[in-house]
Amino acid sequence: MDAEGIAYWSRPEHHGWDEVWLNHPLVRARANQRVTGSPDLWPLASLRAAVPDRLPLPRTASIGCGIGNLEHSLIDLDLVRTVVGVDYRPYAIDVAARRAAASGRADRISYRCAQARDFLAAEPDLDAIFFHSSLHHFTDHESLLRLVRGAQRPDGVLFLDEYVGPSRNEWSWRDVLRWNRMYWSLPRSVRRTRIIRPPVSRDDPTEAVESSRILPAVAAHFEVVLRRDYGGNVLAPIYPSLRRPDQTGGPSDAVFDDAVRRLLAWDDVASARAQSFHTVIIARPRRN
Repeated sequence: MDAEGIAYWSRPEHHGWDEVWLNHPLVRARANQRVTGSPDLWPLASLRAAVPDRLPLPRTASIGCGIGNLEHSLIDLDLVRTVVGVDYRPYAIDVAARRAAASGRADRISYRCAQARDFLAAEPDLDAIFFHSSLHHFTDHESLLRLVRGAQRPDGVLFLDEYVGPSRNEWSWRDVLRWNRMYWSLPRSVRRTRIIRPPVSRDDPTEAVESSRILPAVAAHFEVVLRRDYGGNVLAPIYPSLRRPDQTGGPSDAVFDDAVRRLLAWDDVASARAQSFHTVIIARPRRN
């Protein structure tokens, strides 16, 4: 992640909750169902199906850990014994470390302020490495995943919960037209913005910078044990433009939830016709 991206995501105001499509209960339940087979089991639980005899994984790392949510979930679910969160942003590492100490888990969760590549080059024999919505901020995934492979034991585990759709420079006018046709068919009270634009953040130049190269890089260095796609082809670009029920002039809860259900149905069709924008992958290092 470059300096501009680091500066953007190191400010607390950019850790918003309500504009993230996966945080709506109906959307979260659908994503969980697609990945784990249950609306109540989050994607991390898929590790129990993929590597049941390996849990809890003894020595693990979370790359691009941010303020530390994933690491606590790994401990809560007894999926790992220890995990080190790695992030280049001092603000994020400071918050994450204080949260781990306050929870009494500093003996199992630690944090390192470091560049991901430097950490991976110096840290061998990890039992598992996790990327949760962080890998799509990197460039040159082939060389990065070569480092990930080298940092793991021969029977190591790679876990990705990632955006793997088009890179930021790959959107076409057809994509935008399709989203806007769907958006303008929703009730007026739900529409907050005039149009849907390509999901490219001007403030964060690392967002989806080379995301379309993730899957080929994974295939080059890992054997996929489990892959579960969960869409986002329609919901992810449109959801941030919806007006919430608690906003001025917003719809009722019922109207808003009905709009989300319509988007979910369109999302199912779109992700069935094209590569899913979001996926969970569990893989092991190639032996060759």
